[in-house]
Amino acid sequence: MSMIAPFRHDTPFHPPVPAPRASGLLGVGDEHRIYWEETGPSDGCPVIVLHGGPGGSIRPYYRRLLDPGRHRGILFDQRGCGKSQYSDPLAANTIDTLVQDMEALRVHLGIERWVVCGGSWGSTLALHYAETHPDRTAGLVVSGIFLGRETDLHWWWHGARHIFPDVYDARDKWLPPAERTDPRKAFRNRILGDDPDTAGEAARMLVYSETQLLDPMPPTIPDDPYTVDDALMSYARVFAHYDAHDFFVGNNRILANARRLAGIPGAIISGRGDMCTPPGGAWDLHQAWPDARFHLIAKTGHRWNDDVLGLALVPEISRVAEEAFRAG
Repeated sequence: MSMIAPFRHDTPFHPPVPAPRASGLLGVGDEHRIYWEETGPSDGCPVIVLHGGPGGSIRPYYRRLLDPGRHRGILFDQRGCGKSQYSDPLAANTIDTLVQDMEALRVHLGIERWVVCGGSWGSTLALHYAETHPDRTAGLVVSGIFLGRETDLHWWWHGARHIFPDVYDARDKWLPPAERTDPRKAFRNRILGDDPDTAGEAARMLVYSETQLLDPMPPTIPDDPYTVDDALMSYARVFAHYDAHDFFVGNNRILANARRLAGIPGAIISGRGDMCTPPGGAWDLHQAWPDARFHLIAKTGHRWNDDVLGLALVPEISRVAEEAFRAG
């Protein structure tokens, strides 16, 4: 007799999906092969989910954002990330090549239009994709908005010190005194440098510092915050590469092109307590894209697996998908 696991009904997330319905690797050029997977019915409303980072990867719980009976879910690991394959993770790795990869995947899967959903760095990529291919974007749902502007980068590297003085003090004291005025450059040079031991320690310090900004109640410090493994270094190197190029969106590229989003059903969702990507960016996007529904959620942080954030995120994905394909 098979066991049916008990499942609470007072959660906004859909039931777990143990495994994808289909998966594969798609060659996209530059010696990159991106890993992709699908869930849900093949004739469902197609929804592509974009992970954060840059340098992150898809997580099994992302599948729970989608209705397994109605949504054809598409997830993929971006260049240099997760299960994707490469000889050099940084080769031809820009936001524009990621958009090209999404188009290659859309064509490969035989999808004409899809709803695009992204959080954190995934919101940046989702917005840039939609602005580049509005005709292929049936709907757009973004959270944890990161616009890549000077003000956003300054907050991440310096401004959040006003809220997390202990975290930033510990981060910067790890550096020699002469380099503490520009920690962005110092960490980036170490992570992208030739000394693997120095790169690993810098990556561990930077990634653990970042995690303290993601939740209203961050996790307690483990005995060993992070083991320096291939996954950690892949994340850190891709992140540092994008940071070195201002995330390939210039100072105001996303908002300057927001007019291209007009008419696309959408939602903008932000946690009031998101200290990684504060709500100001989401508000500025809302002013530039007023068609989208705007949600500012109290007592929530940055991550998708926040139950309170999910109370807005999960229904909005369903609403946008229904509206997009009813209209289309």
